[in-house]
Amino acid sequence: MFDFNLEFARGGASFTSELFQLLAAGGLQQNIVFSPFSIQACLALAFAGAQGETADEIAKGLHFVSNFGPEVAQTFQFVLQKYKDSELLKVANKLYVQQGKQLKASYESTIKSDYNTEAESINFALGAAAAQSINGWVNAKTEGKITELVTADSFDENTRLVLLNALHFKGSWAHKFDESRTAVDDFWIAEEQSIKVSYMNQKAKFGYGYFEDLDCTALDMPYKDTDLSMLVLLPQEREGLKSLAEKLKSVNLVDLAAKLAVEEVTVKFPKFKVDYSIELADKLQQLGITKMFNEGAEFDNLLESPEGIFVSKVVHKATIEVNEEGTEAAAATGIIMMTRMMLMPLQFQADRPFLYVIWNKRNILFAGAFVNAPTA
Repeated sequence: MFDFNLEFARGGASFTSELFQLLAAGGLQQNIVFSPFSIQACLALAFAGAQGETADEIAKGLHFVSNFGPEVAQTFQFVLQKYKDSELLKVANKLYVQQGKQLKASYESTIKSDYNTEAESINFALGAAAAQSINGWVNAKTEGKITELVTADSFDENTRLVLLNALHFKGSWAHKFDESRTAVDDFWIAEEQSIKVSYMNQKAKFGYGYFEDLDCTALDMPYKDTDLSMLVLLPQEREGLKSLAEKLKSVNLVDLAAKLAVEEVTVKFPKFKVDYSIELADKLQQLGITKMFNEGAEFDNLLESPEGIFVSKVVHKATIEVNEEGTEAAAATGIIMMTRMMLMPLQFQADRPFLYVIWNKRNILFAGAFVNAPTA
């Protein structure tokens, strides 16, 4: 029998690896963190209102289980319901629509029932007020971790919709690190170049594995009172990150879970805090999602009176803090839809010694790379 939830998880892992690959392409110079689930969830709201090639490209580029709306919604609903009452993980969706514009009743019903998404009317022509409202919602849903996702100049009288997803996670380690054992030591940012970072130390039982085909060691550190954990992939070579990102294309992260064995491990792991933001339009187009960004985009299922809507920006911000107690992470993704063509801004580069994900052995909620001493 076809397991939609497993296929959705495998698709999320493939999307994570492909995005890592794009971010690593220029050689990573800074720490990164992003939420594959947040990006997928936000784009799923656009997918629910899309047709034709536009819908097909979104489904294929994000590795959804199919291009059939109800099947895609079912897979998201599985995760949304699973963590609906979780104290550790909060997931929220929201849609803002231009005042005087009416969502199609079928679309509004779908996003409410399938994606737990409320719609709210707003005047985008008042850019500063619109940004304040949207950032206020994101700030509240991420427990103050992400205060500014959008700016006033993101909007004008041509803006029609903003689709949002926010994610907040705060978990304590099942095996906490003893603060008195934290010590400063070298962190190798290149073959013969090191910096000083604070390392947490402990010895405990964790999921552990060595993957010869990836040339890396894996450690899975569980969080308390949840099925979520942090999987860390550590390359054997000091400058092995880019190579690891490339090799992940041929392996699905979901398949690694079954290959880990519980072993007693002496762990030395850096404390870090990373804030990261990216405009994703360029990366999504490299993944084959192009039509939604031009004036031929097929979003006829969104508004009662179709206007030739297309996506002008996909903004994503994420933050993570890892310390002796555990991990706090948050992410938010916003899609801004316009009626007239705007310039697609911003390219991004990034390089690192290890990759990590926060997952439930299936769904990847956060993913990142630690490459250098945090600037904050």
